[in-house]
Amino acid sequence: MQLIGALADSAPVAIYHADGAGHLTYANPQYRAMFGLKPGQSLDDWAQAMHPTDRPRIEAVWAEFFRSRKHSIRFEYRTQASTGQIRHLAEHVVAVTAVAVNGFVGTITDVTELKQAQAELEALHKQLIDASRLAGRAEVATSVLHNVGNVLNSVNVSADLATSRIKSSKLPDLQRVVSLLQANEANLAAFFGEDERGKRLPGYLAKLARQVGMDQEQVLAELAELKNGIDHVKDVVAMQQNYARLGGVADIVNLIELVEDSLRLNEGALTRHDILVRREFEDVPTIVVDKHRVLQILVNLIRNAKHACQESDRAEKVVTVRVARSLLGVRVRVADNGVGIPAENLTRIFNHGFTTKKEGHGFGLHSGALTARELGGELRVESAGLGRGALFTLDLPLTPAQTSHG
Repeated sequence: MQLIGALADSAPVAIYHADGAGHLTYANPQYRAMFGLKPGQSLDDWAQAMHPTDRPRIEAVWAEFFRSRKHSIRFEYRTQASTGQIRHLAEHVVAVTAVAVNGFVGTITDVTELKQAQAELEALHKQLIDASRLAGRAEVATSVLHNVGNVLNSVNVSADLATSRIKSSKLPDLQRVVSLLQANEANLAAFFGEDERGKRLPGYLAKLARQVGMDQEQVLAELAELKNGIDHVKDVVAMQQNYARLGGVADIVNLIELVEDSLRLNEGALTRHDILVRREFEDVPTIVVDKHRVLQILVNLIRNAKHACQESDRAEKVVTVRVARSLLGVRVRVADNGVGIPAENLTRIFNHGFTTKKEGHGFGLHSGALTARELGGELRVESAGLGRGALFTLDLPLTPAQTSHG
């Protein structure tokens, strides 16, 4: 019994047993902590900690459980401490099936962090959409949403794995052990000395303790991944908002940092399609330019390079981004080893409405060429033909172009 008590006391979740009338006969320390029960206070006082809004619903759940005599139920609710702190709990109740033992066994898991993470993700997603609308920049907003969508997929996987791990934990096995010991508590010496189940129980409990520990480590690892994903989304949102605020304003810009931001906005799609990105950056001077407009061009060029590689049959798909000086000022080159461009399309690729993509609108490159010209620069394309990749070159001056009144 000491081993059983030690396992229950150290379990990361609340464990309790109640008789057929619903009165608690046992609860581990985690249970008392969850419901704020003081030493000596009745275990049946747990309802006092329940959130007032949830109490009628949970009372109805318990009434239905006793009426229907179901084998098990699962439900969630909130508790509210005297300090006002609210926690979210998930409870699993299983009827005891051991001979001569009635009632049921329950386990309660604190899922507050998961709930908070989900709420934070929803808030961030709404914030992202609002920021994208304010920016009014379709290419950048779409890339941000794609990137965040990829992160959210990873976050959802982590949340699902954590939830699944909790639901499939070995705690029901521990509940069955507790029921078995309760059924034999009148003569435990004979049970452990003569009953084969009793003889095997210490070794089984040791394995069970190790498994519960592993489950806890894996859930904590998934929660860490969840937090990393949320932090990533925050970074992307902050970056997008930064460009939204600066739209239409000339600023001193580090071109390499701008290129890195455009790669970051396409990072999820590039990773998902196993596309290798090679960086060839030279030291270049800063430029004075509307950084949001340049970002639009770069995001579109990298996305087009990703599409070209994605549609290619090559085993190794590569996008190479180069930054260097040019006669005009500075130069960014985006090269891919994708499907290439036939010669007859090279003269039309910057025309409004021209596209070779099934779902393309033929606006991105046309808009990019016009924007480059308005900034005093130039956007050009080269390709050796189908299957031989493409190279787009963006030249920009060091200072803003002067408007001509010729």
